[in-house]
Amino acid sequence: MARFTGSYRQIAGAASALALAAVAFQAQAETRYDYVVLTSGAPSGDMTVTVDGSKRTSAYRFNDRGRGSESRAEVVLGADLIPVRMTVEGLNYMKLPISERFTRQGGQASWIASDAKGATRGPGYYMPNEATSEDLAMLARALMRAPGRELPLLPGGRAKLEHLLDRQEPVAGGGTRKISLYAVSGLMFSPSPVWLDEQGELVLEGSAWTFTVRKDFVDRAKVLADAQAAALDARDIARAPQLGRRPGKPVAFRSVALFDSEAKVLRRDMTVVVEGQRIVSAGPAATVAIPAGAEIVDGAGKTLLPGFWDMHAHLLFNYEGPLNLAAGVTSTRDLGNTLDELALRKKRFDSGELVGPRVVRAGFIDGPGPLSGPIKVQASTPDEIRTIIRDYAAKGMTQIKLYSSLDPKLVPVAAAEAHRLGLRLSGHVPAGMTLRDAVDAGYDEVQHLNFVALNFMPPEINAKTNGITRITAIAEHAWELDPGDQRTRDFIAYLRDRGVAVDPTFSLYENSLLGRVGEPAPAQAAVSDRLPAVLRRMTYGGGLARTPEEQKRNALSFQRMQQLLAALHRGGVALVPGTDQMAGFTYQRELELYAEAGIPTVDVLHMATFGSAKVAGLDATLGSIRPGKLADMVLVDGDPTVRMSDVRKVALVIKDGVLFTPAPLLAEVGVQAPAAR
Repeated sequence: MARFTGSYRQIAGAASALALAAVAFQAQAETRYDYVVLTSGAPSGDMTVTVDGSKRTSAYRFNDRGRGSESRAEVVLGADLIPVRMTVEGLNYMKLPISERFTRQGGQASWIASDAKGATRGPGYYMPNEATSEDLAMLARALMRAPGRELPLLPGGRAKLEHLLDRQEPVAGGGTRKISLYAVSGLMFSPSPVWLDEQGELVLEGSAWTFTVRKDFVDRAKVLADAQAAALDARDIARAPQLGRRPGKPVAFRSVALFDSEAKVLRRDMTVVVEGQRIVSAGPAATVAIPAGAEIVDGAGKTLLPGFWDMHAHLLFNYEGPLNLAAGVTSTRDLGNTLDELALRKKRFDSGELVGPRVVRAGFIDGPGPLSGPIKVQASTPDEIRTIIRDYAAKGMTQIKLYSSLDPKLVPVAAAEAHRLGLRLSGHVPAGMTLRDAVDAGYDEVQHLNFVALNFMPPEINAKTNGITRITAIAEHAWELDPGDQRTRDFIAYLRDRGVAVDPTFSLYENSLLGRVGEPAPAQAAVSDRLPAVLRRMTYGGGLARTPEEQKRNALSFQRMQQLLAALHRGGVALVPGTDQMAGFTYQRELELYAEAGIPTVDVLHMATFGSAKVAGLDATLGSIRPGKLADMVLVDGDPTVRMSDVRKVALVIKDGVLFTPAPLLAEVGVQAPAAR
């Protein structure tokens, strides 16, 4: 599915929208539009759209390191530009077959797809599960015709259109042509931006790394992307002050259960006083003096913990700020991003201009090739990789992350240069290496638990781990592993003795191994019914299994991975919780999964707080509740040392002296409030 993302700003533009809507259906027979998909400016796919009266046919291809969707769709539109017939065939992002049908006859709408089927006599615009940029453009045109530019969606949800801005773009040979930026809300965590021309046809759609752009606008893609980002950022900045509250006086958390993350114990009947950004006192309630005039937070029945750390983030969007804070995540480690955009987002999070967590940054390096990562920072020689690492160090990175297509011969060069500059070295294990090879070459940490499991698999598998094999091999072969055998125990001891940390991103494997088509993804199941419409449907797409036999095998592989996670902890290897997917909610599931694997809850909470701060090198100021430290804390109802699921019951978060409650943060990103407990 294309990632419909972004935000919107209230900008007057109704006249332009109505004019565009008036001509949107005036298509000429057999008109063809050609598009290219760009990832970090480099081609990564294509799309063609053919218009023949009311029928629109599209073909879409996208390659993301061996993954990526391929689809062909045919849509017949009614006079109101709402589909009356739709078919979609192809492959989803994980290369599994998809087939989708929608029809509307005599007021009766019905649909059948891999994830769901249904029927209704009510109105609505059907949004396919495997939607592309063309689908968003079609929806935008229909919304222009709709009363109030708003429509109910099928199978569920509601979409609304906002006009953001118009631009006059140069035409070859002289002159200009007008294009307009719109945003559709109700689909994703933030409104989805789309550029249309005066005929209502798609010009550009996308955000962050990946854009679909019409070929006659390819040379203007960056200009349009920058204009889009500026408009969306302005909206988010204007709304940020409404999402938190700076008390302007001391705040006392009185008679609360305090999780001591350094000692890994829960201390009851404690009081903590915060002034500004700092903790000024913390101790037994009977001994802590509360300043006169302080704001009192009653801690009865609640637990106060240090703010959580998500140690595997990619902060591509502003909406990830509210999602993280609503889950109590006050610090993140970004493991790969567009450098300038992340620097600006971090600056705005730090200043409070945008709402978001603290950000520790890692510099990303891959090698060239068809399966290279989405960030096009690549090295082929020792001199190139040394230069890149020096540049990252000069720009404030504290860690280097290597990726899967890097030449293994460059790993020891990278390790030597990173360590010379005081930087950590981590990453995927480059294809052709095992994790033991990478640690021997200088790795301080590995991203993703699958690379621990892949260490025990044969060379013909490890030769292909820069593609989808690094995921599918876990499903196909992890069940064969014995996390309790001597070979595994020896390797775990080797990692421990070398001081190597593991960033498991375990919820990824729950989704890929246990996910079933038509059921919410396990890692998001607790919240999927509260998500915006398209996101909600995306969670029903299923995992890797295609047959009942594969489901059984994958379930056993997941069990082995769960046992491997627990064995790493028992063996003394540092684990740092992270997501690498949906922010906030998935982090809470990550912690639950560690506890379900048999890791003691106090150890899990230690990993999420002080342990992660220590790995990040910031344990002197963050990670525990001590006088003098920064007051990044989360207050939850209940006791997560008894029930890890209580981490979902966030009552209050404090970061940089600002108090946040989850409800307005989640409402800002289109998440429905939970049912009353």
